[in-house]
Amino acid sequence: MTGKKQTTTIEYIGHVRSPRTEMTDDHWGSVISEIVVDEKIPLSALKGLDSFSHLEIVFHMDQVDQNKIVYQDRHPRNNTDWPSVGIFAQRAKGRPNAIGVSRCALLEMNGNKLTVKALDAIDGTPVIDIKPYVNEFGPIGEVRQPGWITELMKNYYKD
Repeated sequence: MTGKKQTTTIEYIGHVRSPRTEMTDDHWGSVISEIVVDEKIPLSALKGLDSFSHLEIVFHMDQVDQNKIVYQDRHPRNNTDWPSVGIFAQRAKGRPNAIGVSRCALLEMNGNKLTVKALDAIDGTPVIDIKPYVNEFGPIGEVRQPGWITELMKNYYKD
């Protein structure tokens, strides 16, 4: 609906425990974190999740400074060597709804605790949803992306 502001309420299902406490841009590949699913969620909701190697985690970047939310175009990471593109053409944390999506390896499940690797969410981050990564939900056809994003991401998961 155009012109009408819509809102929704989302209840968090858990939180991230991570050694990373600052929202830095690179070197997430070796970070081991824990997702603690809220006790109000029955353990049966996690049944079968351990048969998947990877997860998609949807989370709320609630610690982003509200003054750094971007609605227009900008140079990613303020690098003028890269083109000015809209916030929806980049994966920046300062986005209007502060929703993050990350794919990570599932290392272990122990009750309501999921140990994961390479989740780019900092300590205390609220988790909105957990989904198993399924190849068939990956891109259909050839993926294309501009060269600047490949350059930007070169150290994102490096140690």
